[in-house]
Amino acid sequence: MSGKQDYHPFQAGSVDYAMLIIDKRVVFHRFFIFQMVLLLILFSSVLGAEARTDPDSGRIRLLLIGSHWYGGDVYITSLLRSDPRISVQGSIETSNGLLPEVVRRRARMVFPRTLERLVSTIDVVEYNFAPPWSLSVEQQQWIHNSVINEGLGLILIHMGWRECLADPILRCNRAEDWVNSVLYPSFPMDIVLGELCRPSRTMEVVQMSPVVDLPGFEMQSFGPGGPTTYIGLVRARSGATVHARWKIGGEDAIVSWEYGTGFTLSIPVSGSSLGDAMREWKYFIDHVLNRVYVAANVSVPEDPELSHSLRAAFQQFNEQRFLVINLIDFVDKFGANTRPLSRIVDNLEGVAREANSLYVAGDYQGSLNKIGEAMEGLLELSAESTKVRKRALLWVYLTEWIIVTGTSMVCGWLVWVLMVERRRYRNVKTTRLSHR
Repeated sequence: MSGKQDYHPFQAGSVDYAMLIIDKRVVFHRFFIFQMVLLLILFSSVLGAEARTDPDSGRIRLLLIGSHWYGGDVYITSLLRSDPRISVQGSIETSNGLLPEVVRRRARMVFPRTLERLVSTIDVVEYNFAPPWSLSVEQQQWIHNSVINEGLGLILIHMGWRECLADPILRCNRAEDWVNSVLYPSFPMDIVLGELCRPSRTMEVVQMSPVVDLPGFEMQSFGPGGPTTYIGLVRARSGATVHARWKIGGEDAIVSWEYGTGFTLSIPVSGSSLGDAMREWKYFIDHVLNRVYVAANVSVPEDPELSHSLRAAFQQFNEQRFLVINLIDFVDKFGANTRPLSRIVDNLEGVAREANSLYVAGDYQGSLNKIGEAMEGLLELSAESTKVRKRALLWVYLTEWIIVTGTSMVCGWLVWVLMVERRRYRNVKTTRLSHR
């Protein structure tokens, strides 16, 4: 046996080094596990931010509450109904001086009757200048709980920050009432009571989003033909994102935030106040539709020009289809054979449905080709309907001409007999018997 003892790192003389190696390994393993847990949390949060749509059709189920059938809001509602990705489930109208009991009656007819029904059938709720008494406290609580727990999208347009200048019951949307409502915690901004924004008509972009990232946004006039002197002051809450501010005073205008698992978006002006932008801005339709997409966490088409062309084509098809159907109904009243025209309309609607399906599936170019085909067919049908109308009205005009001509002939004959022929006859003279 050799007098020299072999060295082993885990022998008594090197215990400190061994423990140091073991401690480093434990720290490394713990750090590795911590990183993996962190990545899983981040990955799960990304997966949790799923698009909220109908699982069967892939469409965004939208519920409208407030002023949607008054003034410029009628046009905006038509834009919402024209988009293939949006399905308007109902509208609870509060404008035109409707009494509270009438509004609540409509709410009972349209609004889901249970919280579970609201979660399963509605993806986005849009409030547009709606007073708080439009819904009951329980219904407002359902919306709040659905936003924070179920990922419901909430859009607030011209909500709760307008100076009261009219009837405080029928037409006024009081900010004080909204501040005290159960839905107010979901607002991405605080309402500053009693203060108004400085007069301004244009906004400047602060943080890009599909709502404001549109050509010419900062040049548009968001006001009713004049400065927005009636807009109340709001301030973005901590954690909220300011997308746009008023240019003159720098007050917060378009604000959003993630509230629980849901998303809330606030826009300061409604359709009735967007006269200039609604008439002159090419991308106004994209501004309107993108806010619904954002609230539902649905991605907007990457090509803005292709997306705009598609949306404009869908809107034009709906308008032209409405005109053609009304023309066919008008011609049908005169006994014309409209069955061939109705069959053509049905076929074109089938082509439009194919375009809608392609749009929802993400095949935007294919969808554009299909809706273009349907639009061409609709224009040809419109020309054919005009010909049918002319043929149907020809008999009407002919009948009217015969009646007028016959009446004129009879009247002329009577005039001739009474005014001209009477000269042939002597006047009748009266005589007296002579007395002898």
